[in-house]
Amino acid sequence: MVRYCLLLLLVSKLIISCTRDYPATAPYTIVAPVPPAKGGGLPVQEQPAAQKRLYLANDKVRMGIDLNAGGAITYLAEAGSNENMVNNPDLGRQIQTAIYAGPYNYIVPGQVPVNFWRFLGWNPVQTGDYYNTPARIVSYQQGQNTLYVKNIPLIFQYKDVPAECIFEHWYELKDNTIHVRCHVTVNRADTTHYEARTQEMPCVYLNGPYYRMVSYVGQKPFTNDAVSEFTTSGSWYYRYTPEHWTALLNDQGRGVGLYKSGEVRFGTDKFGTGRTGGEFDLNSGYMNTQPFLVIDHNGQYDYEYTLVVGSLNEIRQFAYSQPRPITRPEFRFTNNRLGWYYTNTHDRGWPIQNELNVRWERDSLDKPRFRIASPMTVWYANEIPKLYIQAAFQTKGTVARLVWLRPGESNEIQEDPGRYVDFPIVGDGQFRTYEINTSQLSGWTGIIAQIALTSPETQYAYEKGSTVRIRSITTSSP
Repeated sequence: MVRYCLLLLLVSKLIISCTRDYPATAPYTIVAPVPPAKGGGLPVQEQPAAQKRLYLANDKVRMGIDLNAGGAITYLAEAGSNENMVNNPDLGRQIQTAIYAGPYNYIVPGQVPVNFWRFLGWNPVQTGDYYNTPARIVSYQQGQNTLYVKNIPLIFQYKDVPAECIFEHWYELKDNTIHVRCHVTVNRADTTHYEARTQEMPCVYLNGPYYRMVSYVGQKPFTNDAVSEFTTSGSWYYRYTPEHWTALLNDQGRGVGLYKSGEVRFGTDKFGTGRTGGEFDLNSGYMNTQPFLVIDHNGQYDYEYTLVVGSLNEIRQFAYSQPRPITRPEFRFTNNRLGWYYTNTHDRGWPIQNELNVRWERDSLDKPRFRIASPMTVWYANEIPKLYIQAAFQTKGTVARLVWLRPGESNEIQEDPGRYVDFPIVGDGQFRTYEINTSQLSGWTGIIAQIALTSPETQYAYEKGSTVRIRSITTSSP
């Protein structure tokens, strides 16, 4: 029985790792873990520590966090029910935060990582590690409808290795929702600039009966257009979700929705062999938000989300009742990257001071190009007749390239025909406003999901030592 359970865990975790690390390195390098040696299997896990839960409850929902699981949410039930929906067979599940940065072969002196997970990289997990060692609690506080917890997460693939960062979570129960805020403070000794990776901000594991993965994945958001339902595994990668929510439901159509304002990168999947089981069984439904994020050695990061307990209609109507994010690019980089990230290049690091100061060249010549990319979002082309880029290029190159992605065309932004335009630049290091008349571009239509800046291949000879400083990217002249 133990061997069977380990096999189920191995298969389910393999699905997650092979898929979640792909977008972290796409579109250039796929990094997947190496399975354990023949006959080796996974190391034996220890029993999780005894639960130490704090609860909040009202007439609709009862929720709990566990101080022996990093203060993550380990209990969620509708009022009047004793069924805990949260999946807790080990400290890799729950409803929690996990962040990712390089290097992929993260080494802890004197320790050997779990072979199966050795390519996770620097991976602080709120709850603890593979061996079920609970993460450290620094402090916590409980109010009438609120909980606060501060903890030091652990590196998942090692045994009892505190990460060089602190997680803080604030939980607030209101009606049938739990609003969660998270603040991450990083203080790594390793000051290397690592490439952006996708994060689990948060990840949500519910029990086997919550196998129905429901999202809106169309291109008419907030019009009550038909939703889509998925019930098969292996589809985790990500779904473009322009109403900013996804849900896991049971056969009765009830469950939990995950709403995150402005977010469109949602992943869902299910693990195990069936649609039954409780909180300590391996069968599980899974959902997350997975934004790309540059994790600096000294960075600070904030995010928030809401869990909605109830029916599909209640979940979707909550999303519809929230303030709508702006539907055009309006980025002014005063003290934050605002979700922008880099592929095969990097900026000067944290803190951001009135500009993005980025290498206009490839970090590795083995990779075909670099990109400075916006977060994925929902913009309407007809609201963006012009794009203004306030930037100072220091380069011998004379041309830059704007690339854009429309939903449903590819998983990641690509320089496909009709999806980019080259524009002239002056490389003397002086700030200028570059105006791009997008209304004249034939491929600039419908929903724009993402934009990026890069250098055309014809300019590669001019890369060495080049930089760009970007103050703003907006739809009106600065």
